[in-house]
Amino acid sequence: MTPVRVSIPSVEAFLEPVQIVVERIGSFAGVDQDELTSLSIAVLELVKNGMEHGNGMDPDKELSVRFDILPGRLQVQVEDQGCWHPSEGLGYKPGEGDQLFSDRGRGILIARNLARWIDFGCTPDGRTLVTLVWPLT
Repeated sequence: MTPVRVSIPSVEAFLEPVQIVVERIGSFAGVDQDELTSLSIAVLELVKNGMEHGNGMDPDKELSVRFDILPGRLQVQVEDQGCWHPSEGLGYKPGEGDQLFSDRGRGILIARNLARWIDFGCTPDGRTLVTLVWPLT
């Protein structure tokens, strides 16, 4: 199947339409009905992080979400216009002490706990590219 790419501005109002697209493509790809919500939450957390950390919530900066249905898996890539490194911030690993109750950094932790595999990197032109792989049964 040809990859599907959705581009949206960094505006939270676009999260609900993205959720609908994620669930429809996930269902089409063969994600179990019981796992569609988890897939949707994981992808939306990555999209929100891209909007905030990569694009600074600038509505003029777009974020793209690409879906590839591959043998035995659904691959979702979220690309923003910045280059941030989650391994250096809260959320990459669970916080301790006062950080445990922080509302910052939870998106990555949530996505990592829901998905089987997530990788963060930067493209040669300086954009953040997050790849999530969801196994299909």
